[in-house]
Amino acid sequence: MPHGPLHFLPFHALKSGDEYLCDSFTVSYAPSGTVFSLCQQKAPSEAPGSLVLGIADERAPQILDEVRSVSSLLPRASLHLGEQATSSLLREKGVESGLLHIATHGMYRQDNPMFSGIRLGDGYLNLYDLYQMKLNARLVTLSGCATGMNFVAAGDELLGLQRGLFCAGATTLLLSLWDVHDESTAQLMGHFYRHYMQSANMPGALQQAMRELRENKPHPFYWAPFVLVGKLTDSKGFD
Repeated sequence: MPHGPLHFLPFHALKSGDEYLCDSFTVSYAPSGTVFSLCQQKAPSEAPGSLVLGIADERAPQILDEVRSVSSLLPRASLHLGEQATSSLLREKGVESGLLHIATHGMYRQDNPMFSGIRLGDGYLNLYDLYQMKLNARLVTLSGCATGMNFVAAGDELLGLQRGLFCAGATTLLLSLWDVHDESTAQLMGHFYRHYMQSANMPGALQQAMRELRENKPHPFYWAPFVLVGKLTDSKGFD
């Protein structure tokens, strides 16, 4: 559980000699002791379906390849692109989706974190919207720019998309700490879900995905931005 500015540090990318921390350990994060406890107590969702949303533009054209690849790996995936990937669709299908993957741009408002959001096909979905939404996902992935950024308020309380997603009902989140590289993100997500479908172990799957991406893109900028937040393990198998 990081404190203060350490919430923005990828501990898994710290080095010990010639190795990174993630070479020896799987690393997950908790925004607070309370959230950690609540996430561990919550049973993994039994919802069988997967919902995949992709909103591409000229800045991130690889999103289309990413979500098509992800949807081919996930069980009972429902894929929606562009203007079809709306907030109303998320409200309708989110409650019945055990896995939720949204590939889009995030917007972090440091001046007012409550209005931080992610872009969907019909506009931005912000923290207020998430408070009114019901999700039933054991994993929510926001594959976009700075979707894990937060404002650290008094008492080390975090205000950002993490808080909204946990309030909506998510158990574990996969988010980014900085503006991500379009192509390498698509590759990392493919590696992650392939390993996750085989092992049902999120931290181990992310560790392996980072290792594989580092073979061609060794700089931490490419492989280190994504963090797992919330429940540490998921023993549920896949059909």
